[in-house]
Amino acid sequence: MHNRRRFLKDIGIAAGATLLTSSSFAIPASQTASRKLLRFGFITDLHHLQFGKNEEARMKGFMNAVLKENPDFIVQCGDFCRHTNSDEILTEWNRFKGPKYHVLGNHDMDFCDKATIMKFWNMPKRYYSFDKDGFHFVVMDRNFLKKQDGTLVDYNTSNWGPFPSPQRSFTDQAQLDWLREDLATAQFPVIVFMHQPVFLSDFYQEMGNADDILEIFDQANLNATKKNTGNKVAAVFMGHDHDDRHGERNGVHYFIINSASYVYTNSGAHYYKDPLYAFITLDPVGILTIEGRSTTYRDETPDAVRARFPTKISNHKVGF
Repeated sequence: MHNRRRFLKDIGIAAGATLLTSSSFAIPASQTASRKLLRFGFITDLHHLQFGKNEEARMKGFMNAVLKENPDFIVQCGDFCRHTNSDEILTEWNRFKGPKYHVLGNHDMDFCDKATIMKFWNMPKRYYSFDKDGFHFVVMDRNFLKKQDGTLVDYNTSNWGPFPSPQRSFTDQAQLDWLREDLATAQFPVIVFMHQPVFLSDFYQEMGNADDILEIFDQANLNATKKNTGNKVAAVFMGHDHDDRHGERNGVHYFIINSASYVYTNSGAHYYKDPLYAFITLDPVGILTIEGRSTTYRDETPDAVRARFPTKISNHKVGF
């Protein structure tokens, strides 16, 4: 079983308060001559209209913070909204006039196919990469199901359908080939965004071909070490699990970032009082800083849920 995240001493908070917390992590230094800090806003698993819940207020809370912070770009890491009755979510999203990036999540195709939700979001490609201020960013699509005959099919309409856990969260071979080449030709340290985790998750039966992706990251970083280049995979940001975790594997920092809205357990959905999101800063000298939000549960919540699932984006710090 994967090691659990390790907490430093918690910060005392008043009931219902929303905090800004920060964590710093060492990452490979960028070779760029620029010393500009890069800062982006991050939100995942908003789940607008999941269980019939309208999440426009949560989205507005995030966007108000974005407009105040004015980051270099923003990214949503999947399970964002459906293609109907979500116009106000996109209106909020588009209040920020800077670059905006989407990651596909499994629930985004609950009522449509990938092409439909991508068109609604104005998302040109399901996986892609871009450079910004001395860093290389990769966006992945892990939304494939594996049939009994080994072929992969898209998550299209009704999410998982009849497929059991071991047949979910796969990445297609064309994308894996692209990823290997993209990392090999990257000029800067690499930050990856994906919805379904490849590491740290408790849902061990539902990680698809995560090992293929980890092998590509391992090989890319070994090649960068041999060549003494600066294009190592530095960090991977993931959603999906509605949890708050950090772990390091072969020099790569992996983060499962908490849902903006709720945690789901056998006792149902337990909603947070305030939206959770983060602002992440990358320093070219090799420092990654996370500033997250902390809140409480909105309603009375069983102690077992409160003990297991933190209502925050983590406030721990790793030295180097």
